[in-house]
Amino acid sequence: MIAAHADIAMIAPSSTAQAQKFAQMLEASLRDTPVPEKVDLLDLNTEFDLKKYRLIITLSGSTLRQLIADDRLPDGIPVVASYLSKAEHRQYKSYVTSAVYSEAPLQRQLALAEAIFGENEVFGALVANDASALVSADNLRVYPIAEYDSLNHALVELLGSSKALIGVYDPELYSAENIKSILITSYRHNRPLIGPTQAYLKAGALASTYSTPEDVVKRLSEVITSGLGEQGRFPASNYNPYFSVGFNRQVGRSLNLLLPDPVEVARRLRSQEVIQ
Repeated sequence: MIAAHADIAMIAPSSTAQAQKFAQMLEASLRDTPVPEKVDLLDLNTEFDLKKYRLIITLSGSTLRQLIADDRLPDGIPVVASYLSKAEHRQYKSYVTSAVYSEAPLQRQLALAEAIFGENEVFGALVANDASALVSADNLRVYPIAEYDSLNHALVELLGSSKALIGVYDPELYSAENIKSILITSYRHNRPLIGPTQAYLKAGALASTYSTPEDVVKRLSEVITSGLGEQGRFPASNYNPYFSVGFNRQVGRSLNLLLPDPVEVARRLRSQEVIQ
């Protein structure tokens, strides 16, 4: 989508129908705000001049990484990153004015597990080696794989003392190669996986919180309105406060679990986060 006299450049890995729809949704969401800006969707693989825009939005970590590598980000123009993991943000934060993280916070996934099994249960999380960024909770045990001779040994110990495995967003740990064995071992011990993202529900996770494209657009609209409006200040990079809850009910039946209403659970989790 190319808009006339656009003030916002949205850069995607490619100009797919999905990316075009996303740009259209964002432009529509800004229409009734103090900053009813037009949005240009730009294909990363084409030539474009970013100096004429008031704001740049990137639609993935790989897009931001390539723009930085090619030195295509002009000085003085704010960059808002979407679909960027928190780990990627730590790596590129000097280039980013604000960001909406792609994953859900571990605290949210833990709260989802508590909504299913109860707050008095103990849960476990596998991590590669660094647990410093994880939440501190009395009912969450962290198992660094680096301290074991294999992922499977760490997982078996976790499952022996945890009601469920809480998936940490780590594409390498929860890779296609690892996820099958993680799920097989977990369900052999009658313990489900919560998270780490919506994509794992199809693979066999029991539940996950996730943000839809509409949720991301809603948050981006707020970020843009704050940054380009009278307030003139972009909010700090953070997780998306707008999200839904998804269940794999087939997995729930196999574990003899009576799963709650996902809409009600999402509403409750959102209200808890507002209070906190």
